[in-house]
Amino acid sequence: MDRVFHINAPAVVSEIIDGEAVIMNLKSGNYYSTAQVGSMVWGWIEQGRTRGQLLALLKASFGTVPDDFAQAVDTFIDDLIAQELVREELTDHAVPLSDGDALPPLNGTHGFSAPVLNVYSDMKDLLLLDPIHDVDEIGWPTPKPSHTL
Repeated sequence: MDRVFHINAPAVVSEIIDGEAVIMNLKSGNYYSTAQVGSMVWGWIEQGRTRGQLLALLKASFGTVPDDFAQAVDTFIDDLIAQELVREELTDHAVPLSDGDALPPLNGTHGFSAPVLNVYSDMKDLLLLDPIHDVDEIGWPTPKPSHTL
């Protein structure tokens, strides 16, 4: 039995831009970033990779990793779960790996470093405002009703 992780969509949206994953949790209003190893792991989570596959892909991508690299990845995944960005489930079925799944280290990455999830709440009020979803049956925007006296 292995663990697989799923993005908590539709509340969580993300994009990987120039080796940095930018993630928004529209439910909490926080946004996040992770680069280098964290961005690689996020991309593989999006693909439905299991924990075992994540570790194997990191080994294949970097060649040499420190003895405690699995603990560093688990800590990162625990942060993703705590921030409600992903959820985990147990599985017996994994998406098969292929030779092209391992990635070369990203620019500026010379060796494995523990992935870090940066949390930002400075735009929380704006992200929680979400006027697009404050609609009625006829859509948005809705003109104000006219009042006659």
